[in-house]
Amino acid sequence: MPQKLVTIYLTNEAYAQGFFGTSPGAAAHGHVEEHLAAELAAGWRVVNVAGFGGYSDVVTVRGWFMVVLEKD
Repeated sequence: MPQKLVTIYLTNEAYAQGFFGTSPGAAAHGHVEEHLAAELAAGWRVVNVAGFGGYSDVVTVRGWFMVVLEKD
């Protein structure tokens, strides 16, 4: 079965200019983004997910999801 590794980068940099109530990114708080729609529609399925990430000395947080996809 073919497999592929997909990485999804996540960050909260939209909030870096202020706190949730005052930053330009506040409107996107809780916003859900679909990152694998095309792959899933093409018959790929998720077989494993792992997270890797960290923080910086300021407000931002960054990280990745590593997703293993498999197709029959």
